Amino acid sequence: MKKLFVLFLIIKLICSSYNNETLKLRMNRSFFDFFSKNGHHVVDEEIPKITIPEIRLPFSTSIGNGVVKTDDLKVKSFISPRIDFKLSDSGIRWWTWGGEIKLSGKWGAKFTEVITIRDKGWLNAHATGIEVNISASGYQLDGQPQVEIGDCTVLIQNLDVEIGGSVLSWLVNLFETPFSKLVKQVINAQACTAARGILLNEANQFLHSLPNHVNIGANFYVDYFLTGNPHATGDFLELDMAADIVYGKSSCHPTKVGNWTDSGLSPKMLTAWVSVSIPNCLVESAHQNKLVTFLISKNIPVAEPYLRTSCGFLGLCIGRFFKKLRSDYPNNHVDLYFHTYNVPLFVMSAKDGVMLNMSLAVDLFINPYVKTKENILARLVIDTSSDVMPFLKDNRIHGQLINSTMVTRSEFSNIGNISEVFLNAFSNVFSVTARQAVRTILNVGIQIPSYDNILLTSKYSMTIFV
Repeated sequence: MKKLFVLFLIIKLICSSYNNETLKLRMNRSFFDFFSKNGHHVVDEEIPKITIPEIRLPFSTSIGNGVVKTDDLKVKSFISPRIDFKLSDSGIRWWTWGGEIKLSGKWGAKFTEVITIRDKGWLNAHATGIEVNISASGYQLDGQPQVEIGDCTVLIQNLDVEIGGSVLSWLVNLFETPFSKLVKQVINAQACTAARGILLNEANQFLHSLPNHVNIGANFYVDYFLTGNPHATGDFLELDMAADIVYGKSSCHPTKVGNWTDSGLSPKMLTAWVSVSIPNCLVESAHQNKLVTFLISKNIPVAEPYLRTSCGFLGLCIGRFFKKLRSDYPNNHVDLYFHTYNVPLFVMSAKDGVMLNMSLAVDLFINPYVKTKENILARLVIDTSSDVMPFLKDNRIHGQLINSTMVTRSEFSNIGNISEVFLNAFSNVFSVTARQAVRTILNVGIQIPSYDNILLTSKYSMTIFV
């Protein structure tokens, strides 16, 4: 039943502890035009689930009193109506026309004159030309989305009720006409009753119970919540949110950077504004939890010769550049342990696009690292600045590494001077690993929450602004 509210609730909005919106979602008119053409798929799935309440009719005649009621009245078949929507400052209105529904069930009757007589049979109802007109608005409760139904009217052009299966036709004649009229009234009112009552309550309870820490894979979580009530115009429905992406139990308190702007937009079905603070929460969390690490050791065949502390006269190895390695640790290997040196930082600008600035520490240890990690020999720092091209894949915003600039410097050394000759000789090892570290962060991606099996297509455009 909740899916009838898919128009409002494509993204679930969850409460946290900060108030600056960092994510804005706008569902444009074409979004609703799409559902005008395809919304019958949602209706087809939900209508057969509606439970028709028991219909009960006491009746009285000059010869006695009785009662008749329905049993197991269900939707037998359903033909989708046409659906259309209209947006306004007060919310959304949708209406249907041309639908058809068939119901079937059983009836049972009890009549008392001198003695009590019981009878039973079948009941079929066939409604055509169903017109439903509903208005609704959205609001937030504890940061969670909620739906409020406004006006609701139902008009059924034709409704035929058949009652049969009785062995006592005279008994059926006593209640058939008033019972048929009551069945018509109940079915006619059921759509709005379901929308305003059971359906709405279940939907809002479901929305309010959704988790506020959503796993998006690899122990990363997204937290997001409404910062205000949804608002609509004649052209779109808009949601303002605060969001972050963190690892495990980490926390982050992003703030909005700059102002949302409509400049240069070419609206499609959905428009989203994402603050740079969201990906910065991701990389801050990755740094805090030491997720970006690489160990280059002798177990990597291509690197093994370069990591030796001793090598021949014409050989090229790390020991050639450091006398202390040759003398104190002969015939051994050095492990290079890469990790983020400080919190990486995404920077966005209309001129330069998206850049990721990140510093990697390269710590040198005698192999094996797991046994000697308390005795660091030296530390290098690789400062990187990478151009990133955002792209969308599988409902997740990723970044493609375009190019990087890197500068390697020495922080300290216990094995002698770190020369430029050494840095140049090992520049390929450093640059390849640094780029892989950047790609590791970019591959996490920013999950775009979606509803059920709705997927975002590749027909999109991205604009960078501040």
